[in-house]
Amino acid sequence: MSNIAFDNPFAHIPNAQTRLLGVIGHPVAHSLSPALHNPALAWLGLNMRYLAFHVYPERLPEAVRGFVAMGMRGFNATVPHKEALLPLMDWLDPLAERIGAVNTVAIDPDGLLRGYNTDAQGFTDALAETEGWRSSTEWGDRSVLVLGAGGAARGVVVGLLEAGIRTLTVANRTLARAEQLLADLAPHYPQATLRAVPQEPLPLEGVDLLVNTTLLGLAGEEMQMVEMDRLPDTALIYDIVYAPRETPLLRAAKRRGLAVQNGLGMLIHQGRRGFKIWTGEEMPVERVRARLLGLL
Repeated sequence: MSNIAFDNPFAHIPNAQTRLLGVIGHPVAHSLSPALHNPALAWLGLNMRYLAFHVYPERLPEAVRGFVAMGMRGFNATVPHKEALLPLMDWLDPLAERIGAVNTVAIDPDGLLRGYNTDAQGFTDALAETEGWRSSTEWGDRSVLVLGAGGAARGVVVGLLEAGIRTLTVANRTLARAEQLLADLAPHYPQATLRAVPQEPLPLEGVDLLVNTTLLGLAGEEMQMVEMDRLPDTALIYDIVYAPRETPLLRAAKRRGLAVQNGLGMLIHQGRRGFKIWTGEEMPVERVRARLLGLL
């Protein structure tokens, strides 16, 4: 935060009125959320600070009770806590209930815990920044292939279905998990054609958007099952990973001449929605984006 200019040089010093926000995870040291939220809080002159808390899964209920007792304003959750937070909430946003995971918690002054999931809309907000996808009114006729069936995939799939996508396929190494994900969601989206398939071979022909929600590629391995030559020239390849900025999947797509997008926009927009829930203020998105690009 040393490069942030303040009108008041003492404005950034925490005091007795400073309210805390945070992110919990196991692990959590890799999280960029403090670098996303703290500059935004400072730029808006809000007396709040955002910290990362390493919380072991077996200590989650105790940690949440501690946050309430401390008078925290709220917190984010990353793996493995998103699903485990559901029964700890006093109130659940319908979208969080449908996704089956909470990534944002607001703590009311009386200690009431309100659970939200901003991943779904964070993804579609970021997608709408991409050339060719700026108008969600045109998404209904697009065909989407999502790789993976974990918690991240669930948020992405719900976001796309909420935005009007009507043809969606989920591919997963364990087919039964993809089938279960779509079986859970199908009653809520009767207008959509949903299909679960194994990871190999992938149905790539006619795909307008391919989204990777798996951890494949993080260690530098190529995703051999994605045969780029079988994709249409107009396809967009989206990897929700934001570090590294260019995964092997995105590099292969660029060599093929396809449009690509990484997960930084999703990180920013899911954070922007949480920021609004906690503070009532709009996050200065472009300033935040510039700062995170510098860090990455």
